Amino acid sequence: MSSVWDPEVILRFDNTSASQAAGAEWVSQAFSAAPDEVWEIYRIEVLPPIDTTNNVIKKLRYITLLINGKEYETIRINSVMMPREDPTSGSVAIDLGTPYLHRPITGRIPGPFEGACPKVARGQTIAVKTIAEEAIAQTYSIQLRAARVKGQDKLVEVVGTPVIDASFTLNNDFYPKAPVQVALDTFDELPGGLNQAKPQIFPWITYTRNAQPTTPNQYYDFSYPNYVAYQSQNLSWNLVNKDEAFLVNALGVIPHANSKSIRLYIEGRVTQEEFPTLANDFNYFPPALTYSTTANASIKRGGPRFLKKAFLFHGVKGGIQALDNGTSIPANGVEIHVYGNKFVLK
Repeated sequence: MSSVWDPEVILRFDNTSASQAAGAEWVSQAFSAAPDEVWEIYRIEVLPPIDTTNNVIKKLRYITLLINGKEYETIRINSVMMPREDPTSGSVAIDLGTPYLHRPITGRIPGPFEGACPKVARGQTIAVKTIAEEAIAQTYSIQLRAARVKGQDKLVEVVGTPVIDASFTLNNDFYPKAPVQVALDTFDELPGGLNQAKPQIFPWITYTRNAQPTTPNQYYDFSYPNYVAYQSQNLSWNLVNKDEAFLVNALGVIPHANSKSIRLYIEGRVTQEEFPTLANDFNYFPPALTYSTTANASIKRGGPRFLKKAFLFHGVKGGIQALDNGTSIPANGVEIHVYGNKFVLK
């Protein structure tokens, strides 16, 4: 059996049909891992459909991964959230985490939170799926950056240990796990893998919009089904049973002209920090891109912006909320991009 370590391989998926109706899905061709190799996906880069006549990026409702035909439910990227990095414009690439397969580069084994990149075990397939929000008559591409290892002995050598302890602590609660063998067959049982035992850790990339107009001077709660259109856009939780938890690492906001601020809110806390998200003054959380290519041309090294301290929602009631400037924000007027981790605890 040959042994190979590739710290970076690119898997590219091109939609060349130039025809995707609103609400229609597209599933790419799949790449298959060989029987003696594994992949770890650490970045998704979207080269979006662009209407050059109107200078706008066309909206995909979401982009996600399909691993062995199973949808990666915690990844719901739209057209502008994870662009390919371009040094001549404002686009900045965002990693899903730190791969275990990059240990020879980083010099350390990542912790369970940061190591939760999607995993592809030997013989499995990887593809992408998109759903169009509006009719699209342009081609577009999605490419994945991955690390790859061929050979069982090489896998252990690259990861640096034959066993990973994926136990972790949230607040003062310890969540133990049986050690996971670093093996070709069990690679997707590591954090980020779809076959990991509970408690599970996944990259969590999603966005939301206000499905209703805001009430002036009152924080808007992005709760499903009344105030956001889809379950994946829900940013309001009652987590007191500790079935799930959410860690927010970074945010991006496409504000409305009537936007004032957002906050990460936990019920019962005396202080709730507010972050300005003014459209024409100061937006604390710039997005990676906007839908306007004209606006993108003026953005240099934009967002998303990483919080100085990651914000954990665990065992609490709370969420991410938006506030207008005293004039209502119309439905779908503000868009919030969220980058972090989701924990499935029970």
